Amino acid sequence: MLAADPTPPPGFYAPDPYATRWLWIGVALLAAVVLWYAWVWWSTRERALVVPPRITADRLTRLRADYARQIDVVVARADTGEITQRRAHQQLSVLVRHFVQEVSGIHAPTMTLTDLNARGERLEPVSEVVGTLYPGEFAPGQASTVGGAAAVAKQVVARWT
Repeated sequence: MLAADPTPPPGFYAPDPYATRWLWIGVALLAAVVLWYAWVWWSTRERALVVPPRITADRLTRLRADYARQIDVVVARADTGEITQRRAHQQLSVLVRHFVQEVSGIHAPTMTLTDLNARGERLEPVSEVVGTLYPGEFAPGQASTVGGAAAVAKQVVARWT
């Protein structure tokens, strides 16, 4: 019987073991993928509706007076020619939308006329004002209805609760 030769034949090499750093790199990549999915889920989940605190009567009175004054300033600037009629319509729209946001917490400044109409009866006065202002804002020619648009905007500011 022949004894087994403990030396491997020439040209044969045993496999090298993997370095432990590759294990940790793989674990880190797997953790990064899991964290990515967790972040995507967390950042896109539906949030609870935040109800703003009820505005006090005193603050509402001050806001109404402040926004009515700002509307008057826009009309005066348009009448003197300091701003164009189109710019006046745009500023009136911004003022009404921001007033609604301050009073009720509804994000009206980022809503289109279609969005405002879709929100229903609560935003109907705002959608009417914005609908009145749209031709002055977006029509090809200059509109000269700032006075009428300002009156409608002041009505919304005066009556919004």
